[in-house]
Amino acid sequence: MGAQAATEIRAGGRFGRLPPGADLPRAGTLRLTALPPGFRLATVALSHAASGLGPSCFDVRAGAWHRVLTTPRAGPLTVTVREPERDESHLAVSWGRTPGEESDLAAVRSQLRRALVLDEDISGLYATVADEPGLTWIAAGGHGRLLRSPTVWEDLVRTLAATNASLSRTRAMLADLTDLYGERGPAGERAFPEPSAVARAVADDGPETLRDQAGWGYRAGPLALLAQRVDAGTLDVESWRASSPPPGGSDTQLDDDGVAAAIRALPGFGPVSADSMLGLLGRARGLALDTWARARVGDLAGLGGPADDRAVRNRYARFGRWAGTVCWLEITREWTER
Repeated sequence: MGAQAATEIRAGGRFGRLPPGADLPRAGTLRLTALPPGFRLATVALSHAASGLGPSCFDVRAGAWHRVLTTPRAGPLTVTVREPERDESHLAVSWGRTPGEESDLAAVRSQLRRALVLDEDISGLYATVADEPGLTWIAAGGHGRLLRSPTVWEDLVRTLAATNASLSRTRAMLADLTDLYGERGPAGERAFPEPSAVARAVADDGPETLRDQAGWGYRAGPLALLAQRVDAGTLDVESWRASSPPPGGSDTQLDDDGVAAAIRALPGFGPVSADSMLGLLGRARGLALDTWARARVGDLAGLGGPADDRAVRNRYARFGRWAGTVCWLEITREWTER
């Protein structure tokens, strides 16, 4: 998956499928302000493959991120985010079809702030690598923020789709799922499906519909169970965010190890999935050592082949809780070097 993402990004075109509604005349706008120091849209949008997975697309050449969001009044809405050429104090957000009501604007603003990780303090990362001559590019380029989905549910589904799958396969599974069960807007926009929509389809037609209609193969069962549990309220995945303690106070919130264990307990999710998800929850990202990651670390270390797990851990141990983040930034640096 990583190798294909690198190839597509280097090509300099659109990374992902342009959502319907992205090319409509602009009808609504807002400004995202209070950006973190050194923030760069491309750096976050290309921090991993999520920007190229529907309903999302990053135009590498134009520097524009297109994403379908769910709004309370306007429904699914394709928004475009850009960095103004002469003003780095805000991001320009626009969309077509409707100017949007105040509740829509508030929904767009809150979802984008989470997705672009605008409110998370990563100064600890920059302090950790400050004395590393070979890593000065991390702080200088505003690296370290990993693009997220508006909901933890969506990030879990994306992670499940990416398990043991190529980028093309993952993209197809998510596109089919969205086309089948996502709410449709007037311009043809399709929002990422709610767990209730997936659970309802499973209740009506069985998990086989995810396998046969959405092309999820052996992942259909785990996806069906995840949707059912989230929809029924027996699994509160949104409470896993580090910045969002569940009702009852922060003393009831799971720590990083507890959240990792909860993710690994989900059918279809293993250690690599849990490591990756932690970084999308505002927690210490694990090393997420799949075949591609081991090969990339081996290349960086000049080993002449993939690095084994011990070698990877030894290489990044000095970075403490930021070990997984630094590892990921190193192996994906070429994605944002443009």
